Amino acid sequence: MKHEYRTVRCHGWFAMVVLMTSSLMMMNSCGKTTFSEDTSLKLEFSADTILFDTVFTTVGSITLPLKVYNRNAQAVLIESIQLEGGQASPFRINVDGELGPMISNWPLLAGDSLWIFIEVTVDPSNASNPFVIEDQVRFLTNQNDQSVLLSAWGQNAIFHGGLEQIESLPSCNETWMPNRPHVIYGIVEVEPGCELTIQAGTQVYVHPGGGLLVYQSTLNILGQLGSEVVFQGDRMDEGYEELPGQWGIEVDFEFETEFGIEEVTIARGGIWIYGGVACQIDYAILKNGTIGLQVDTTGTSLSPALDIRNTRIFNMSATGMLAQGATIDGYNNLIYDCGQATAAFTLGGVYRLDHCTFVNYWSEGVRQAPSVLFTDWYEDINGVIQYRSLEGSQLNNCIFWGNNHNLTDFDELVGSILSPPSLPLIRNSAVDVQDPDFPMELLENCSTDEVPAFASTSMRDFHLSSNNTLWNGGTSQFFIGLDLDGLPRSNGTPDKGCFERQE
Repeated sequence: MKHEYRTVRCHGWFAMVVLMTSSLMMMNSCGKTTFSEDTSLKLEFSADTILFDTVFTTVGSITLPLKVYNRNAQAVLIESIQLEGGQASPFRINVDGELGPMISNWPLLAGDSLWIFIEVTVDPSNASNPFVIEDQVRFLTNQNDQSVLLSAWGQNAIFHGGLEQIESLPSCNETWMPNRPHVIYGIVEVEPGCELTIQAGTQVYVHPGGGLLVYQSTLNILGQLGSEVVFQGDRMDEGYEELPGQWGIEVDFEFETEFGIEEVTIARGGIWIYGGVACQIDYAILKNGTIGLQVDTTGTSLSPALDIRNTRIFNMSATGMLAQGATIDGYNNLIYDCGQATAAFTLGGVYRLDHCTFVNYWSEGVRQAPSVLFTDWYEDINGVIQYRSLEGSQLNNCIFWGNNHNLTDFDELVGSILSPPSLPLIRNSAVDVQDPDFPMELLENCSTDEVPAFASTSMRDFHLSSNNTLWNGGTSQFFIGLDLDGLPRSNGTPDKGCFERQE
């Protein structure tokens, strides 16, 4: 076959690109580079479809790449690269630094490749359910019209707060419904004396650095089995499904030192209950954050600041549940896989928890902290130790375990306690303690040597698979008829942990 060629001289931006590469190359090639017009020469692409996962309306997506290859033995000139939707397209393209929607006369040498970067912003609609947005990037080369499909799932959402701001809810008593996702930017505050109720099935997505501050107010998360309230980061692209540390309140502080003004950012809970009043969380899922839930200096022994039940907290880069001098009741909770502790009960407080599973099989790095920590003291700014009692606390029929069991003297439950409560703190539980100096008076009728017979730690299935009576628990502090799966508990000897073995 006889091929036709044409010569293209180096002008404008192309000459500048060549010059940046090498002046000598420009001298040798400008005016001589020929591009084949052979219609059999086609481009190849790294993908035939660029798919964006769910993108909230008005919020831009991540940038996804498309690579274009000229695998032919001759150079070609791409006459046009364009979005089919033109200026009206929700998508945006960047061709090696040149912005679309249309780029003309792009040279591509033999065996060379080209990067195209693509973004999308979805316009709002009246739809509550996700909807599909599509366009195409078209390539015209030597009379060949080739295209790559662009597709995105759009989702209308209800937005709260603002970036790097603390904003209060628009009304004192507010209810979030599950008809549309809720997206939090910055810190959204439930002001003192106010109340926020989140109904079953509501999906809450939180931007990095943000979260929900419940300050001397009330939070009601009213999930149901199979219709849980979910808190997670606001990125739903591939690779973010199990990425920890995506959300959680960050507070910036400035202080003066001998070297000048220093700045520090301190992480707080994604849900931060500070002076909360009769808060309740039932059937919630908190995942992929920094600190999932934080409860600070709240409540009394007669009136818990938080009642938390049937809730899963996992994949936190720091701590699942952080309590500081708090009063918390609850049962049937599963907290697992955190970069530090699954739960830290610090600065004293009153904690009445039954049938909870605290297990740490963190695999994102080396974990130095125990799975669960208890303390009844703190050091004030003058270096003086201040005592805060744990009197009245009791955790029954729980499991405290982790993947550091095989390490010598590594306790997955650590009690740094100046004055132990008058009654044992942990009863009828499975506890990973190996240090001979551990204060055993904190435990009553607990197993410490036998590894719990979890169904599959690799699959994070923490149901008990053994019929061994070792996993039988004892009397609970609360009436608990069902386990975390909604299945009946044994009347006489319910199992340790959040799941009940079934006949």
